[in-house]
Amino acid sequence: MASLQDPEGDEGALSEVGLWERPEHDYTKGSLNHNIWLLAVPMALEMSMNSIFQIIDIFWVGKFGPAALAAVTISGTLRWSINSLAMGLGIGGMAVVARHIGEKDRPAANHATLQTIIISIVVSLALSLVGFLLAKPMLLLLGAGPEVVPLGLAFLRITFAGLLAIILMPTINSIFRGAGNATTAMWVLAFANGLNVLIEPFLIFGLGPLPALGVAGSALSTVLAYGAGLALQFYILLKGRARVRIELDNLRLDPGLMWRIITIALPSTIQMTLRALSRVTLLGIIALYGTFAVAGYGIANRILMVVLVPGFGLGNASATLVGQNLGAHQPKRAEKTAWLISGYNMALMTAAAIFFLPLANRIISIFNANPGVVEYGGSCLKIVAVSYIFSALGIVMGRSLDGAGNTVPAMFINLFTLWVLQIPLAYLFSRFWGTTGIWVALGVANVGNALMMAFWFKRGRWKLRVV
Repeated sequence: MASLQDPEGDEGALSEVGLWERPEHDYTKGSLNHNIWLLAVPMALEMSMNSIFQIIDIFWVGKFGPAALAAVTISGTLRWSINSLAMGLGIGGMAVVARHIGEKDRPAANHATLQTIIISIVVSLALSLVGFLLAKPMLLLLGAGPEVVPLGLAFLRITFAGLLAIILMPTINSIFRGAGNATTAMWVLAFANGLNVLIEPFLIFGLGPLPALGVAGSALSTVLAYGAGLALQFYILLKGRARVRIELDNLRLDPGLMWRIITIALPSTIQMTLRALSRVTLLGIIALYGTFAVAGYGIANRILMVVLVPGFGLGNASATLVGQNLGAHQPKRAEKTAWLISGYNMALMTAAAIFFLPLANRIISIFNANPGVVEYGGSCLKIVAVSYIFSALGIVMGRSLDGAGNTVPAMFINLFTLWVLQIPLAYLFSRFWGTTGIWVALGVANVGNALMMAFWFKRGRWKLRVV
């Protein structure tokens, strides 16, 4: 990867020349389609790599049977709940950085980057302590059985011990994306996930003097890999090998800017936390139907993320483009970009649904051939995949609002979708149709979320948001 000196006058800062990005490419000018794919391809690949690793992870863990799968599903859901804070903080930093990059104010973008990192460090250390102490009560609250609790506890305690890396790495990658350094974020995640894939089987099954850690090995490989990815990010930021950098000589706390970032991040953090808590609550409902149901849902959910996560990559591209174009005072261009990306994402999800419908049970059986697991997982995969066509629209509209810094409406929409539609309907429908009713409720919530997000975006009030 080569680099050039920053033409904006930020001496020592270097610009990325990646596989897709041009040096100092201006995303507020030129062809919309060209700019979309220049960002979307590395962003989608970045997110896809993450979901593919999740599939590999569940494949290895599946060798230990349904109890291990259930432990990783429950523990992974709790970890995802914590990760929602990283996503929220990343959105706050991304929105501010993207706006300053659009305004061609590089020093302000650098300053915002450092303040976001400081906030993330404080939050991650606090959550690490709380999570480590409450790991067992959280597992019991979610209905983990006696055979699941010890496995989940080992997984969670390792996760919380390494929470600094798990939160900070995705936060910094969000900042890279906001600055237009999508390829940098992609390569960082490729490095971390590649390392994870390499070491995970050795930690899970043991090798030579290395003991077999089982489920705990899955958690430890993630912590070690994300720690290495975080070290790489700091090298990039300190050496100025991205469009933003951190300068330790200028290290100082800026409470005013921190508060601005937090006010943007807080609604996104709340909505993502609500989404995570809804998944935890949903898992509690599914757990009423036994370990096979939890295991089947866990496999189906990981598989669905393989397709959904590239859609988040497209949504992240929309967030960056909306933020930068608003910074350049081009709201119409920002709006047109978001609708165009929505169309691409819906086409992607339609193709995925067509693929999954006839093959769902066969795909589930690759990971665990237990008939009960296959039945539950296959049913979930078929029903929820169809609703993801609408989720494609909701994802892009929601991320576009995030990019504009207009995060409050998305928070309320997600609050309504998850807690007024999804959870009550999942419980109600399950009383009549069992787990099939739960999958149908998920689909109804996905459709409702998409329509509400699109309606609010169409109103256009996000164009007036000052960041």
